[in-house]
Amino acid sequence: MRLEAPKKQNRALIYAGRAMQAAILVAINYAIFFVVPRLFFSSTSLLTAEIEIMISSYFLILASLTVLHLLIKDHIVGLASAVGLGMVEALYIYVITNGGVLTLSYSGYTITLEFKQLLYLMMALPLLNMVKQIVDYIGRSSTQHIEMVEVEGW
Repeated sequence: MRLEAPKKQNRALIYAGRAMQAAILVAINYAIFFVVPRLFFSSTSLLTAEIEIMISSYFLILASLTVLHLLIKDHIVGLASAVGLGMVEALYIYVITNGGVLTLSYSGYTITLEFKQLLYLMMALPLLNMVKQIVDYIGRSSTQHIEMVEVEGW
Protein backbone atom coordinates (compact mmCIF):
# COMPACT_ATOMS: atom_id res chain seq x y z
CA MET A 1 0.00 0.00 0.00
CA ARG A 2 1.47 3.29 -1.10
CA LEU A 3 0.38 6.65 0.34
CA GLU A 4 0.73 9.81 -1.68
CA ALA A 5 0.51 13.38 -0.58
CA PRO A 6 -2.49 15.28 -1.95
CA LYS A 7 -1.72 17.32 -5.04
CA LYS A 8 -1.61 21.07 -4.61
CA GLN A 9 -4.15 23.14 -6.51
CA ASN A 10 -3.15 25.83 -8.93
CA ARG A 11 -2.50 29.07 -6.99
CA ALA A 12 -4.34 31.18 -9.57
CA LEU A 13 -7.41 29.02 -9.16
CA ILE A 14 -7.22 29.29 -5.37
CA TYR A 15 -6.93 33.08 -5.46
CA ALA A 16 -9.70 33.39 -8.07
CA GLY A 17 -12.03 31.46 -5.77
CA ARG A 18 -11.02 33.60 -2.82
CA ALA A 19 -11.57 36.78 -4.85
CA MET A 20 -15.07 35.63 -5.78
CA GLN A 21 -15.79 34.80 -2.15
CA ALA A 22 -14.49 38.23 -1.12
CA ALA A 23 -16.69 39.95 -3.72
CA ILE A 24 -19.76 38.12 -2.41
CA LEU A 25 -18.96 38.97 1.21
CA VAL A 26 -18.28 42.62 0.36
CA ALA A 27 -21.70 42.77 -1.35
CA ILE A 28 -23.34 41.27 1.75
CA ASN A 29 -21.44 43.70 3.99
CA TYR A 30 -22.54 46.55 1.71
CA ALA A 31 -26.16 45.61 2.25
CA ILE A 32 -25.83 45.07 6.02
CA PHE A 33 -23.38 47.77 7.06
CA PHE A 34 -24.06 50.49 4.48
CA VAL A 35 -27.50 50.32 2.85
CA VAL A 36 -29.59 49.27 5.86
CA PRO A 37 -28.20 51.90 8.28
CA ARG A 38 -28.53 54.67 5.67
CA LEU A 39 -32.13 53.69 4.94
CA PHE A 40 -32.94 53.48 8.64
CA PHE A 41 -31.40 56.83 9.52
CA SER A 42 -32.86 58.57 6.46
CA SER A 43 -36.36 57.19 7.13
CA THR A 44 -36.23 58.39 10.75
CA SER A 45 -34.78 61.78 9.73
CA LEU A 46 -31.68 61.14 11.83
CA LEU A 47 -29.23 61.04 8.92
CA THR A 48 -26.68 63.79 9.37
CA ALA A 49 -23.41 64.42 7.56
CA GLU A 50 -21.45 63.00 10.51
CA ILE A 51 -23.46 59.78 10.54
CA GLU A 52 -23.16 59.43 6.76
CA ILE A 53 -19.38 59.86 6.92
CA MET A 54 -19.19 57.38 9.80
CA ILE A 55 -21.21 54.76 7.91
CA SER A 56 -19.08 55.22 4.78
CA SER A 57 -15.80 55.10 6.70
CA TYR A 58 -16.68 51.96 8.63
CA PHE A 59 -17.89 50.25 5.46
CA LEU A 60 -14.60 51.00 3.68
CA ILE A 61 -12.63 49.60 6.61
CA LEU A 62 -14.86 46.51 6.79
CA ALA A 63 -14.60 45.89 3.05
CA SER A 64 -10.80 46.29 3.08
CA LEU A 65 -10.35 43.92 6.02
CA THR A 66 -12.72 41.38 4.47
CA VAL A 67 -10.80 41.31 1.20
CA LEU A 68 -7.44 41.21 2.97
CA HIS A 69 -8.57 38.38 5.25
CA LEU A 70 -9.95 36.23 2.46
CA LEU A 71 -7.11 36.70 -0.01
CA ILE A 72 -4.30 35.86 2.41
CA LYS A 73 -6.08 33.77 5.02
CA ASP A 74 -3.25 31.23 5.16
CA HIS A 75 -0.80 33.77 6.60
CA ILE A 76 -0.54 35.63 9.88
CA VAL A 77 -1.58 38.87 8.13
CA GLY A 78 -4.84 37.17 7.16
CA LEU A 79 -5.37 36.22 10.80
CA ALA A 80 -4.62 39.77 11.93
CA SER A 81 -7.12 41.15 9.44
CA ALA A 82 -9.74 38.62 10.62
CA VAL A 83 -9.21 39.73 14.23
CA GLY A 84 -9.37 43.38 13.17
CA LEU A 85 -12.52 42.68 11.17
CA GLY A 86 -14.27 41.18 14.19
CA MET A 87 -13.26 44.09 16.40
CA VAL A 88 -14.31 46.72 13.84
CA GLU A 89 -17.67 45.01 13.24
CA ALA A 90 -18.41 44.90 16.99
CA LEU A 91 -17.33 48.52 17.42
CA TYR A 92 -19.43 49.58 14.41
CA ILE A 93 -22.52 47.88 15.83
CA TYR A 94 -21.97 49.62 19.17
CA VAL A 95 -21.33 53.05 17.65
CA ILE A 96 -24.13 52.95 15.06
CA THR A 97 -26.69 51.99 17.73
CA ASN A 98 -25.43 54.67 20.12
CA GLY A 99 -24.59 52.12 22.79
CA GLY A 100 -28.02 50.49 22.67
CA VAL A 101 -30.06 53.66 23.17
CA LEU A 102 -32.09 55.07 20.31
CA THR A 103 -34.08 58.30 20.62
CA LEU A 104 -36.74 59.06 18.01
CA SER A 105 -38.90 62.17 17.74
CA TYR A 106 -42.22 62.05 15.95
CA SER A 107 -44.97 64.72 15.98
CA GLY A 108 -43.69 66.32 19.16
CA TYR A 109 -43.30 62.99 20.98
CA THR A 110 -39.94 61.62 21.97
CA ILE A 111 -39.47 57.87 22.17
CA THR A 112 -36.35 56.37 23.73
CA LEU A 113 -35.62 52.72 23.07
CA GLU A 114 -33.07 50.84 25.17
CA PHE A 115 -31.90 47.54 23.75
CA LYS A 116 -28.56 46.97 25.41
CA GLN A 117 -29.03 43.22 25.89
CA LEU A 118 -29.89 42.80 22.21
CA LEU A 119 -26.91 45.00 21.35
CA TYR A 120 -24.57 42.72 23.28
CA LEU A 121 -25.94 39.70 21.43
CA MET A 122 -25.41 41.49 18.12
CA MET A 123 -21.83 42.32 19.12
CA ALA A 124 -21.15 38.74 20.27
CA LEU A 125 -21.37 37.30 16.75
CA PRO A 126 -18.33 39.08 15.25
CA LEU A 127 -16.36 38.61 18.46
CA LEU A 128 -17.08 34.87 18.52
CA ASN A 129 -16.12 34.65 14.86
CA MET A 130 -12.86 36.39 15.74
CA VAL A 131 -12.12 33.77 18.43
CA LYS A 132 -13.03 30.99 15.96
CA GLN A 133 -10.55 32.38 13.42
CA ILE A 134 -7.78 32.40 16.05
CA VAL A 135 -8.55 28.83 17.16
CA ASP A 136 -8.68 27.63 13.53
CA TYR A 137 -5.34 29.26 12.78
CA ILE A 138 -3.69 27.73 15.83
CA GLY A 139 -5.16 24.33 15.00
CA ARG A 140 -4.03 24.60 11.40
CA SER A 141 -0.47 25.57 12.33
CA SER A 142 -0.17 22.85 14.97
CA THR A 143 -1.10 20.10 12.50
CA GLN A 144 1.27 21.11 9.71
CA HIS A 145 3.77 18.49 8.66
CA ILE A 146 7.33 19.15 9.81
CA GLU A 147 10.09 17.25 8.12
CA MET A 148 12.95 16.34 10.43
CA VAL A 149 16.36 16.17 8.78
CA GLU A 150 19.21 14.45 10.53
CA VAL A 151 22.54 16.17 10.11
CA GLU A 152 25.57 13.88 9.81
CA GLY A 153 28.92 14.78 11.21
CA TRP A 154 28.10 16.44 14.46
